[in-house]
Amino acid sequence: MAIVEYPVPARSESAERPIRIYLNDVPVAVSQGSPFGLPELAVGYLLSEGLIADRECFVEVTAVPEEAAVYVASGECAAEGYVPLHRVTSAGCASSALLRDARRVEEPRVLETTARFDADDLLACMDELCERSPRRNTGECVHGCGLGSAGEGSLLLVREDIGRHNAMDKLVGQAWLDRVDVRDKALFITGRISCEMALKAYRAGCPVLVSRKSATDEAVARAEELGVTLVSHCRDGRVRVLSRPERVTG
Repeated sequence: MAIVEYPVPARSESAERPIRIYLNDVPVAVSQGSPFGLPELAVGYLLSEGLIADRECFVEVTAVPEEAAVYVASGECAAEGYVPLHRVTSAGCASSALLRDARRVEEPRVLETTARFDADDLLACMDELCERSPRRNTGECVHGCGLGSAGEGSLLLVREDIGRHNAMDKLVGQAWLDRVDVRDKALFITGRISCEMALKAYRAGCPVLVSRKSATDEAVARAEELGVTLVSHCRDGRVRVLSRPERVTG
């Protein structure tokens, strides 16, 4: 007779749930991700989709963990013609309505900044991100995202999720809720940079996006067009500057 065992889940088995996001009680998306940090996840997602932007119009965000749902109340609402994602978006490669609707970025406003980022500071921040990621360092399979200032070799914020898109949404959402100006900041991620990741950085108004890993060619092309500096392979004492290189020194 077979012996069936039911072991206690290992710490490396990260929690994953479908998380429903609402804007003014209207369902906007279902995002597959980690069931923590839900308020900043929802706010960051709405920012990256261009559904909210004015901090003064924001009312509140309420998470209901037992329902895996987040409700955002704002004086802003979805523009006419916006197609909400009424399906589950993958934790690995989420789909964005912004990416699917090319008309929404036909004539983009190019990001401008006078901030300059030293390569050694970028490396130090990336090292700190890997060290400060608590779930990553206890064996869970998560991505980390951090926010650093120009001229500083340390991070202001760190957030995590099983998906790199969600990790960035959480970081951007928390910075927006805390009224942190990101126009002279850099975003740091542990995963690769896809085209959508570059678009998220642009939507957030952050001029520099740094990854420990690689970037796609479409991400580089879109970043150059939108005025976002992409830096890949930030590790082992080296960085690769792929677009808008004038912002990286040293």
